[in-house]
Amino acid sequence: MTRLKTLAALLLLVVSATAEDAAEEGVPYAARRERLRARIESGLALVPGAPAAEPFRQDNDFWYLTGLEWPGVVLALTEDGAWLFTPDGTEPAPPGFDGVLAMDMLDVTLGRYAADGLWLPGGRSEFYSTWNRPGERREFGDPFGPSKRRLEWISESRKRVEGEKVRALEPKLTELRQVKDRSEIECLRRACRVTGESLVEAIRSVKPGMKEREFQDGLERGYLERGARWLAFPSIVGSGRNGTMVHYTENSAEFDRNELVVVDTGAEIGMYAADITRTFPVNGKFTQRQREVYEAVLAAQDAAIAALKPGVTLGEVDAIARQVLKDRGFTQRMPHLTSHWVGLQVHDVGDYAARLKPGMVVTVEPGIYLEDEEIGVRIEDVLVVTGDGAESLTSWIPRGADEIERLTGADLK
Repeated sequence: MTRLKTLAALLLLVVSATAEDAAEEGVPYAARRERLRARIESGLALVPGAPAAEPFRQDNDFWYLTGLEWPGVVLALTEDGAWLFTPDGTEPAPPGFDGVLAMDMLDVTLGRYAADGLWLPGGRSEFYSTWNRPGERREFGDPFGPSKRRLEWISESRKRVEGEKVRALEPKLTELRQVKDRSEIECLRRACRVTGESLVEAIRSVKPGMKEREFQDGLERGYLERGARWLAFPSIVGSGRNGTMVHYTENSAEFDRNELVVVDTGAEIGMYAADITRTFPVNGKFTQRQREVYEAVLAAQDAAIAALKPGVTLGEVDAIARQVLKDRGFTQRMPHLTSHWVGLQVHDVGDYAARLKPGMVVTVEPGIYLEDEEIGVRIEDVLVVTGDGAESLTSWIPRGADEIERLTGADLK
């Protein structure tokens, strides 16, 4: 089958359902397009969807602006309206769009509007989750590279317009995506619920001798049973020394009864990612030293969460967490930031120097990693900034030391 026929077949499968999705009540796709159009003022903005593939997952920027699952499509925004360019242009226009045109009409549109400037997104990777399906292994670092296909598309588009007329759309899209609307927060809440329920269920099943991969399989089976199609990122299940490696994904060791296990994981629901970390003792009981480390991390997390409010920066939150760890005797034991943005990607787009605003969603995830003692501890939750503080979307998941011991069923082991 030719690529064009493949695209057409895929479009036939999704066009009717996704036209309804785009108009779904409470999801303001059209309002997002209007806000972006107001920021570009004049010229032509182009946002490509993901290419046809199996499995297919839509590009995040394109999804944010359209809610459409259509593959191989380009969104065009001008002061006159919003259009979709598809391979043959025969699909009916979804609600909120001015029309659907054939891809070979894109050059005509460029000629009409690009004199006032062509706005193009950057080459950041926006296909993260396509690499991560429950039950399949994937190296953690692979998806972080820029999308080759997207870079090629941007390069070809640039050639059609004088260089000085090409402008960066990415900062304006990032500014919009950084503050989540109500529908996005609801998707994030659902993703956290699916992740948390599966994680609690998996921790209850832990026993000495279990393999890290066995735990991962049970965890991800819970995601599938609860409706997740994708992982937000490859699941991290690190026991003992493995728990001191921040992005450990080999998940091949066996749980020793005296070890701690660090599980960093997230399901994706409705295109939005969860990111939750819990640390627990295999035998259900922290040793004195393990509890000392655990409670230092918990204290740092509590202090950072208390500091989250409009007007502060993630750098200031990070400094507060590090000071608590230092006061507890743990200096330079956390090689990562305390927080990152969460949204359509697990490490979502956003300016790390920005001052927090209501609707921004972040993690708080301090950690201590003592490789020589084979003790790693990280605790991570997802929070949305409110008018006067922050609401945790994951506070119902046990995280206190005593709660964790009860969850692992210490009395039964």
